[in-house]
Amino acid sequence: MKKIKKKALCVFCGSKLGNNSKYKEAAEELGVQLAKNKIKLVYGGGSLGLMGELSDSVHRNNGDVLGVIPKHLLAIEGINKNQGEIIITDDMHRRKKTMYDNSDAFLCLPGGIGTLEEVSETITWFQLNINRKPIFFLNINGYWDNFRALLKQFVSQDFAHKDLLNYFVFFESVDALLPALLNSFEIDSNE
Repeated sequence: MKKIKKKALCVFCGSKLGNNSKYKEAAEELGVQLAKNKIKLVYGGGSLGLMGELSDSVHRNNGDVLGVIPKHLLAIEGINKNQGEIIITDDMHRRKKTMYDNSDAFLCLPGGIGTLEEVSETITWFQLNINRKPIFFLNINGYWDNFRALLKQFVSQDFAHKDLLNYFVFFESVDALLPALLNSFEIDSNE
């Protein structure tokens, strides 16, 4: 058996920066670490907000970037053609499917309703055994604490199996996330 490294991380995050500079700092730091560890960034393709900061950081540090953006968001979120490969899709559904197909793991940073929708679908796919790739949350400044509480409520009220809480892991910093992320890319293979 040999170790095969898979290294493409899909990151869901906001097209806005939020009101706390720690979010931007974390996105920039994550970009540095992705490039340093040769992990390809797969993201929503926009140039604004945390998405833009993250892709800029990966690109500045000579990392690989794949942006996936639907046609109708080009005028809103824009793209920077110097940020690596860009795939333009017909719609949001194809965007997500393309992101999923090109990724080996998922990470959720702070963001809005679109970010929540993307990560919720990823968790749903994990639960339904459609996609069993690792899922992580970067819980900067406790951003995802209320979401975690809601998931616990789903379980406590018998709307979800207790295993739901084992489908993903929360980390408070990029430094805390990095070892688990790197470990998730090492899989055993009989090839």
